Parts: sequence; structure tokens; C-alpha cells
Amino acid sequence: MYFFDIKRLENITREYFDLIEDYFGTLYTPGVDKHFQAEKVRILETAAQAILVSIEDLEEDLQEFWEKNSAEIISLVENAEIFKVLYTGNPSPLEGVNFIKKTALYLDTLLIEDPISFLLNTKRVTTDKAYLNQLVKHTFNLLDMKKLFFGEGSIPLLIIFPSIINQEIRTSLKETTDNSGNNYFRLLLERDFTDFNDVWEYLGSIVSSEQLIKDIKDPRILFFNESMMLERFNQMHSDINETFRGRNLTVGQTLALKTYGQFLNLGTHVFQSQYLSSQIVFNRKDHWDLYKWDINQAHQGKPDVDNIMLHALQTQEFRWLENIDMDKFYLLRNEDEIKIVREALRSNIYQTLNGVNEDNIKKQASINLESVLNEHSRKLEDLSRELKKKLSIDMLALVGGVVSSIPTSFALVPVIGVASTVYGAYDLFTGTKKVIVEKKRANKSLMGVLIDAKQRSI
Repeated sequence: MYFFDIKRLENITREYFDLIEDYFGTLYTPGVDKHFQAEKVRILETAAQAILVSIEDLEEDLQEFWEKNSAEIISLVENAEIFKVLYTGNPSPLEGVNFIKKTALYLDTLLIEDPISFLLNTKRVTTDKAYLNQLVKHTFNLLDMKKLFFGEGSIPLLIIFPSIINQEIRTSLKETTDNSGNNYFRLLLERDFTDFNDVWEYLGSIVSSEQLIKDIKDPRILFFNESMMLERFNQMHSDINETFRGRNLTVGQTLALKTYGQFLNLGTHVFQSQYLSSQIVFNRKDHWDLYKWDINQAHQGKPDVDNIMLHALQTQEFRWLENIDMDKFYLLRNEDEIKIVREALRSNIYQTLNGVNEDNIKKQASINLESVLNEHSRKLEDLSRELKKKLSIDMLALVGGVVSSIPTSFALVPVIGVASTVYGAYDLFTGTKKVIVEKKRANKSLMGVLIDAKQRSI
């Protein structure tokens, strides 16, 4: 990206955070768990009502902000010739910096749709408690990650952008994603549903989790541990009934509401990622599995290698990436460094893997990263040996030369002997300095930061 484009993006983002901090700055405490803070606010009724009154104008102010800036920021993002990836999942990645650490190794920039605007749009249908809990949690999450929207590198790590979905697009997307939902419930329950209303009416008759479990014919496509079905359905029913204003839903209807909502969320983010010429990354396995299932059902296809690689970096094999020193990583990352790591991770994957196999890609990526880290470690060891050799052998030769050339009288010092001794010292100094500089550079490179993170996990 061009320097002035980055600065313009940062200026818009700074204005966004200034606006958010005007409303939430007095509530936010850096370093305190955001889930705890949100729950505390939710429980304290008087505090909750006071906060709701104090943020009444936030929606209007944020809408005005995006009306002023949306066209420019979308243009800057759309035309940026970098490897962009759009985040999808909860309104914001609640794993926060750990999610970013495990993703930033592969991408240039992560795009996050403004979570505050999204949550403000839910105010009309959700209870005050649920709305405030989500709003506080995700606002504080953004403030926790604020530093990552600005930086030292040649590319921005995080960019926040406004939704590009208007009512016409939303209606079209809902029609498409409802078809996915209809097909999903046909297969899950093995019933010939005609449309959403048909599904809704049938699931309205399922009033308990036990009844729902008994009715499910293909539990594999629920995409969670089958042994946890009862607990998951009970929790889902409790959460959704508590969230939506004026609803008394059956267990079956809460499953319908959740599933159709997930499909609409997926469809929205896929549309926006295509519009912005970006890939897509998920921070939740159930969303990822549903996305894969939907692609396969609708297009008889599979996610591409980049999609799978981005998901693979979130899995257990790469958990050690959470040990990255983010201050050092953020300072060192730039387009060239990230491209080297990305190409290293992709090595042999397109050539040797038959088709798109998720497990094989994950394994190969792990092997690739291990390989480049080992290579970098060997380079550091070679530089250390070279430095040790210079300081032992060359220094010994220099000292020997100096001692042997010391005369009984300075008047008798041969000019050529003095010259050779001086130049020998100069050669040793410059040669040693080059090795030291190269070693420091290697230690402070992005690879050096990754090696340090890996060692901390052992």
C-alpha cells in the first residue's frame, strides 16, 4: 500500500476510536477481562440503565461518521494490492490478540466489519441486558486491540470497515441463505420441507431438547460433539430466549433461529469478501464446518487452499504462536517479511497434495514452518561459529603480529610493519562488525521472533 493511503486509513480509524472512547472511555479498564466487565455491567441494573441512557446518541453519531468516511475507506480497501482476509464469526474476534497472532503470520491485512454498528442494529430485537452485554464486550475487545490498527510496518495489520450491504442486497442474500437453511433442515431431520415457514412451523412443535435429539436423523451435520447435544441445546435455548425481546420460543425454533442466522451471517461475509477482493477466515470451528458443508452442497466444491491454511493456523498444532511477542512482531512485520513466511507455509502444498485435503494441508504447513525455523536457527548457529572463530583465530594472529613488531626504539619501527598491523586491526574490526550486525539482524527478524515463541512453548 502507498504511504499516504495507510496514513489516511489510520486517520479515519483514529477518528472512529475517538468516537467510541467518548462513550465508553470512562467504563473501559485496560487489562481487565472484557467478559467479566460486560457481565458485571449486565448484572448491575442501575448501572446498566444509566449506560443505556448515556449511549443513546451513539447510533446516530456512528451513522454520521460512516456516511462521511465509508466511500473513501471502501475504495482504499478495495483497491489495495495486498493479501486481504475478511474476519467472520462473532461481531469481533473475542480471542482478541491471540486470534490475531495466529492469523497475522499468513495475511497482510485482516478486515473487520464494524462490530459496534452491527450490534446497534440488534437493539430493536434484543433485550436490554443481552444488547448491553454484547456491546460492552465487543467495544472493550476493540479497545484491547486498538494498537493493532496503527503501526510501524509498511502495511496495516487490522482495518475496520463499514458494512456494504444495503436493503436490496440483504433481501437477495436472505433468499439465497434461506434456501441453504431449508436444505440443511431437510437433511438434518430427513423431512421434505418446502420453505422457511414450513421448517419454522414444524420446529415450533418440538418443545424439549430430548424431543429434538430424538428427531434428528443426521447428527453429523450439527458440527459439534454429539455427546454434548443435550447440554448444547439446553444452553442454546436459554441464551436465545434471554436474548430476543418478547419471544417465547420452543427448543426447535431456537435451533432454526440460530441456524438461519448463521447462514445469513456467512452469506453476508462471503459477499463482502468477494466485493473487497479478499479471502475469509473464521474464528469458530462450527462456522467453518457449516461454511464447508454449504459450499459442498451448493457447488459440489471445497474451500481453497488459502481458506484452509487460515483455518489451520487456528488449530492446536499452531497454538505456540500465541507466545509471539506482539510488540516485536508488529514492529518487524512488513510486506516482504510476511510474503516470505506465507510462501514458506504454502511450499509443496499446491504441487504435492492431491486436491484440497484439510488434514494434509495442516500437516504440510506445520512441516514447512518447522523447516524454515530450523533453517534460520542453523543460520544463527553458523554466524555464532563464524564470530567465535574470528574473535579467537584472527585476534590471536593480530596480537601476535603486534607483539612481534614492537621494537626497542620507536625510531626503528618499519613503516610497513606499522601499516600492516593497523590494517590488520581494521580488517578484524570491520569483518567482525559485519558478522555481529548480520547476527543481530537475524535475531531481530520476524523469523527470530517466531523462534523465540516456539522455544517458549517447549
